[in-house]
Amino acid sequence: MSTDIDIRQALRVFQIIAEQGEQRGNRHYFKGIYATSGFDGYDVELTDEKVTLSIYFHSRFDLDYKNQLDKEAFLEKLAKIDSLRKSKTSE
Repeated sequence: MSTDIDIRQALRVFQIIAEQGEQRGNRHYFKGIYATSGFDGYDVELTDEKVTLSIYFHSRFDLDYKNQLDKEAFLEKLAKIDSLRKSKTSE
């Protein structure tokens, strides 16, 4: 388990993708990230096909990736999507 994940940011990104993303099957897609949630809404998953972040009840999480570059690119995507929220609130 990695400790450099901002769970609050990831959950904000999940919400943005759920609201603004394109529905593709049982998940939403937005700016390179897929988002899906469990049937009860307590578990969510964000993935870009190379990295998967699974967030569970009580903010537990797993981050699955093959190499550091993939992980860094994924975290950059999350930050960019989160910055969309920040720019909207400052307008």
